[in-house]
Amino acid sequence: MKRFLDEAKRIIRMNSVSTNGNEELANYAASLMQDRGLKTQVQHVTHSNESISKRQFNVIGIVGDPLVDRKIRKGILLNTHLDTVSPGILENWTETGGDPFSATLKDGKIYGLGTADVKLDFLCKLHAVEKFRERKLKNPIYLVGTCGEEIGMFGAKYLIKSLALNPKYVLVGEPSDLKVVYAHKCLNIFRVSIGYQLVERDARGFNRRIDLHSFGKSAHSSYPHLGTNAILGGVDFLHRAMDQGFEMRFTRLDGGDTVNKVPDHSMIQFYLTSHQFEDFKRFFRDLVRVEGKERSFRVELGGVGESGVRFLPDPLFPCLTEIVEFFKSTSSELEQVRDETYDPQHSTVNFGQLKQKLGGIDLHFDIRLLPEISPQEIEKKIKAGIQEIAGKYPNLNIGVTLERMNPSLNMKMEDQLIDICRDSMDSVGITPQFSKKATSTEAAQYFQAGYQAVVFGPGTSQGNSHSPNEHNRLDDLEKAIAFYEKVIERVCL
Repeated sequence: MKRFLDEAKRIIRMNSVSTNGNEELANYAASLMQDRGLKTQVQHVTHSNESISKRQFNVIGIVGDPLVDRKIRKGILLNTHLDTVSPGILENWTETGGDPFSATLKDGKIYGLGTADVKLDFLCKLHAVEKFRERKLKNPIYLVGTCGEEIGMFGAKYLIKSLALNPKYVLVGEPSDLKVVYAHKCLNIFRVSIGYQLVERDARGFNRRIDLHSFGKSAHSSYPHLGTNAILGGVDFLHRAMDQGFEMRFTRLDGGDTVNKVPDHSMIQFYLTSHQFEDFKRFFRDLVRVEGKERSFRVELGGVGESGVRFLPDPLFPCLTEIVEFFKSTSSELEQVRDETYDPQHSTVNFGQLKQKLGGIDLHFDIRLLPEISPQEIEKKIKAGIQEIAGKYPNLNIGVTLERMNPSLNMKMEDQLIDICRDSMDSVGITPQFSKKATSTEAAQYFQAGYQAVVFGPGTSQGNSHSPNEHNRLDDLEKAIAFYEKVIERVCL
């Protein structure tokens, strides 16, 4: 286990947040494969997203026959993504001393960004695979670390389209509490854009600047009820202030770092008139004191300075509010359809990101749909709703785009890969359990391409992934290694 932990500390230290690229980790993973005798290649994954790094790589390792027959599916693919979401507010990582990239051992657990989701699963698979490098195999073993899973799964999509591999079975790594996940929800990412003309104008008495910082608790967007949404918290605070008669002129709106996380920070900048400034300070102090929200909000105070201010259009904030309320009502309607085999039992909506750009703002919403709900119908409903809102604001340019749709996974319990997993769990002392998952995974990409694919991994997802103090249990990591060994035996020997 010492070698495993040494490697674990090193890969957790490597920052592979999706937008930054994963080149350093990909090269290190390739070197680990080569040291263990795997036939290794690094696949540069191209994409067209200008807002993220172009240094994105899949790492492929093969034990056994490296010749891929595009007509015959054989062997098993062990797939794990190497990227992570951003860590969020560093001080919330109390178990790692405020450094999410410092793997920390405590009470039989290892803490750090990627310990559960999902870097250490890659190491589990690597340690299982290396035991077969001298064995005579009837079917090949493929080990792959993918890029870009957290922002569109473009690494897995690229690998599938490249036809570099053609396995019979696929095991995709995600934290599942050592259960086999054979079905999961469909992911839909919607971007609502509000465009406007920004005109510099006289402050007209609005000469006291307020930067309102709202703080929440991050969580995976599949489980929004486990987090505290800082964007919604900031918007709600401002409405309470408006209800008290405060007039505001807005200049900046920002919140969240990725759509598939509950945002833990937002900042809204606005201006008040001088005669309301002192009243607002008293309102703020009284509210946070009475409601015990000293850690939920912070204000920074300033003035207008020498030059004029470019205020955002007055209808913008009411429009934003109406869009948020529309998605809240959509969420309430989706909650009426329930499936007790899922947790949460209903579809969910997360307002994950609010970003200002030149001449506009973008609102990003993450919707996880139960398989029985048609994504096409939801898309039609959302586009119609936003179009109706747009009609009320003729001076704003409002549109909605489905940026990403990751399909649901819907394997059957009678599929052969399910039997292989059941026997493998039983033989290593893991109670065979099969479940459905709220999150979206790369397994659905393989499933849509015609492969038998399931999800398995050590660690807990709910309340752990995309959250501060993410962790994994050391004994679960060891059990995962044993499970992967047994699956390889069943498929490849």
